[in-house]
Amino acid sequence: MGSGAAFSLILAGCAGDDAEDVEGGTRDDDNGTGDDNGSSGSADLEIVDHDLVVEEGAFSTDIYVAATVENSGDEPSGDIELQADWYDSDGNYLDNDAGRLTSLEAGETWSARVYHHGSGTEDVEDYELEGEFDEDAHEPADGLTLADSTMEVRDDELVVEGEIENETGEEQSYVEIVAKVYDEDGVALGDEWTNVTDLRADETWAFDVEYFSADIRNRIDEAEDHDILIKDSSW
Repeated sequence: MGSGAAFSLILAGCAGDDAEDVEGGTRDDDNGTGDDNGSSGSADLEIVDHDLVVEEGAFSTDIYVAATVENSGDEPSGDIELQADWYDSDGNYLDNDAGRLTSLEAGETWSARVYHHGSGTEDVEDYELEGEFDEDAHEPADGLTLADSTMEVRDDELVVEGEIENETGEEQSYVEIVAKVYDEDGVALGDEWTNVTDLRADETWAFDVEYFSADIRNRIDEAEDHDILIKDSSW
């Protein structure tokens, strides 16, 4: 996580437990009421529901925690991470996996999925869910401009393409874009990123994102819109 304020929480499974509200705070103990610059805005994230889902396919079975995360604050968040700890029927710890999102805007909802990627999927019977987010949102990259972007499905794969113009007047050693995907109701399904190095002044970078993780890949039919975040740092 970045240098801003963060919170952590633990929600115990089983599937269908009641939602648990979580209050955020800041590292200087001002409880999100402001900072040295007098700003009173902050992100305020909570998990409003969560459930264990088992999807049996013809060749494999997917197990994941489906969680709804809302930002009820008045500022966008920074990086978000949800970690699921997996347990068997006797309460023995198996392993863990994480789901991530780069940012959740004020008022936005994330339909998160944390997939079990380890071996022994058939042994998973329960979980605990831990979440953390950074209150410091990623600052816009000055002088790096999105010229255009498109999203479409090709051969059953989601593809996001676009162009970034370097109008900073100098070479940029690192440029990253994050493609955030939404359903028809404006709910975030997830995001994915790609980057380029040594983008010279006045050059245009033609980017494409053709691989998305399972949280989006398994919901391609729900993908209806997208947004592009431009970063000039990997942090």
